[in-house]
Amino acid sequence: MKKWCIGLVGCGSIAGAHYIPEINSFPNAKVIALCDIIPHRAKIWSERFGISESYEDIDGMLSKSNFDILVNTASIQSHFKIDLKALKAGKHLYSQKPFATTVKEATILIEEAKRRNLKMSISPIHILRPEIKEAKRLIENNIIGKIAFVKCSSSHGGPEYFQYRDVDPSWFYEPGAGPMFDLGVHGLTQVTGLLGPVKSVQALSGISEKIRTTRSGVFDGKKIVPKVDDLTLVMLDFGNATFGFVDCSYCVKASNKGSDLEIFGSGGTLVIREDVNNRLQLYLDNFETNVRGWMSPIVQWPEFKQSYGVKDLIEAIEQNREPLLSAKHARHVIEIMNKCYVAVKEKRSIKIETIF
Repeated sequence: MKKWCIGLVGCGSIAGAHYIPEINSFPNAKVIALCDIIPHRAKIWSERFGISESYEDIDGMLSKSNFDILVNTASIQSHFKIDLKALKAGKHLYSQKPFATTVKEATILIEEAKRRNLKMSISPIHILRPEIKEAKRLIENNIIGKIAFVKCSSSHGGPEYFQYRDVDPSWFYEPGAGPMFDLGVHGLTQVTGLLGPVKSVQALSGISEKIRTTRSGVFDGKKIVPKVDDLTLVMLDFGNATFGFVDCSYCVKASNKGSDLEIFGSGGTLVIREDVNNRLQLYLDNFETNVRGWMSPIVQWPEFKQSYGVKDLIEAIEQNREPLLSAKHARHVIEIMNKCYVAVKEKRSIKIETIF
């Protein structure tokens, strides 16, 4: 069995809590090199997990380390630049979301990977989640009938509000980031993964909180003035009178609504939660069988981890197939996010060009 060597760039909390230990638990993979522009962060994880190679810049890592796959968990604004360098260096790629911030950038990466015969897998990982797979199966088998609309919440109180951070969270409010690219990408990936490509988009967007205050960590008390919208509400048209709504904001300090994603059909409703004990609920209203009420599908839920996008990428390389976390799907979501701002500016519905 080949042991796939992984290089990881961006040594934040998600890397140390999930990607590094989980990848190292795979029988056919091992993280051999870490990189972060803040040197001590790479050294902390390298010492904790017994990784011998530690770098301060991606160029040094790509030129000196002999790994097969780059895992990019760096900040949003750096994704495209790092991803392109990795592909040009001949590395297969797993990139955190979004892998670029424009359709043009995404297309450059897709074409570069194709030209070099490299595999590329793109977070978010939602379509690999067992409950999303089961919901998609139920939808495709017409269990809840014709889909009328879907709604999904992709919001929280802001990166400065509830998460303990050892680095300045201000970058989340700089151009190229914000809740749309940080959080909205999750909701948009889920609803398009379930219902397919969007035909057009409308949106409302603005800066709701003019000044933000960091509430914990090293930068506790720091004032942040957002340079990008902190609140965007998105309306999606899938065609055939099937619509979607996704909220993307840093303005939800708390919510007790109890669900993350709801799909409403002519014969019932699907509710999906990020709750391992109550992942999927189904409401049926079937006149022919005289069944009406809530139920939980009988599913033996398999284990699922954050790093399973990397696992699928390795399997795709070995099986010579496309990864399930498709770059073309990710590009479609990027176009939706960008077109939202066009829709706000022009106060009209904007057509989506890409498909997957």
